[in-house]
Formats: sequence, C-alpha cells, structure tokens
Amino acid sequence: MKFVRKKNLQENEELLHVPSLHWFYTVKHIILSLPIFVILLVVWALAEDYADSGWFPGITTGDELRDIISYAFLAAVVAVLLIFICRILQYICVQYGVTNKRLIIKKGVLRIFTVEIPIDRIECVNCIQGLFGMMFNYGTIRVSGIGGSMPVFRMVCRPYALRRKIAGIIEKNKAITVVHGELPKIKPPEPVVEEPIYRYGTFVRVLKS
Repeated sequence: MKFVRKKNLQENEELLHVPSLHWFYTVKHIILSLPIFVILLVVWALAEDYADSGWFPGITTGDELRDIISYAFLAAVVAVLLIFICRILQYICVQYGVTNKRLIIKKGVLRIFTVEIPIDRIECVNCIQGLFGMMFNYGTIRVSGIGGSMPVFRMVCRPYALRRKIAGIIEKNKAITVVHGELPKIKPPEPVVEEPIYRYGTFVRVLKS
C-alpha cells in the first residue's frame, strides 16, 4: 500500500482500513469455463456417434471431428491462460484504501486509474454478493451519494466487515461535525419599557419596590 500511504494521503488524514482483493478473482473465469471443456471432452469421446448423426455438416468420420475438437480445445486453453495472466496482473496492481476522509481505489498495469470518493459525499453503502460470493466470502461494495452511484470495491474479502467499517467512519464524521459546529447565537432579551399610567387624566408615577 505504498501508493496510498505516501502519495495520496493528505494532511491530518489517517489510513484506517486496507481491503484486499479476494483470491477467487484470479480463478473465477477458469471455473466458469469448465463446462466448455467438459462439453468438448464429451464430444471428442463420442466423435464417431456425432459424425454419423449428421449434426456436423461436412464431417463424415470421427477422426475429422476429433481434430476439430482438439484445435478448439487448444484455443480455449490458450484463451483461458491469457485471461488468467491478465487477472493475476490486475490482482497484484489493484489497491484499495479507506481513510477518515476518503475511499481510495488505484488500479492499472500500464496505465494507472485512481478514484477518490470523499466520505462526506456518501449517503449509503450496499453490499452485493452472488452465489460464489456467499460460498467464498467475497462481494462488491457499492456506494450511493451525491453525484450518483458507482462500484467501489470489487470482489473484496469480508465485504460486510468493510461495509460496517465505512458506515462507522461516516457516523463518526457526522458526530465530529455536530460537536465542532458553530453554536446557534442567542439573541439577548429586549429591554422592557415601562409606560406611564394615567388615571382620570392625572399622571400617576409607578413606584418600583
């Protein structure tokens, strides 16, 4: 977290929490692509039957179908490996930070992209979890506030703990603002003017006790 600690912190700003990207971020696409490999293996194993069924026009023998399936399998493996390498680089380069003033996101390999969201502009914090997120305890934190909503922390570990942390900082900042705010000015009471009393046309002085 050298980027957050040294380059982005302002005066009187303290780094309170450093969320980490979940390891499942790197292997998610590999797991999602497993059904494709299973289908290719099944078709390769039953190539003779599929070739005779006429499902693949222009293919008459099982060997021809196996060659096509082999090339497709190899292309899928190369694509998954490239995606895996890109996800590894992103996993290394993504940095998150929560301070007493801002939420900070830094990501990018060849081009760095930085997002800063002031705490005082956040109205609510939402946590989004899918099926895998509930299984492996990760999720996406999305904030809503002035200027619209945007995803902030994607696939972070223990998302509900991070949500409670951000909500606690927001409430603490609100309490500090109330305590350090200007007290309302109290107007001094207006002086009471005693009016003279007249009785039957005669001036009567009011004696003070």
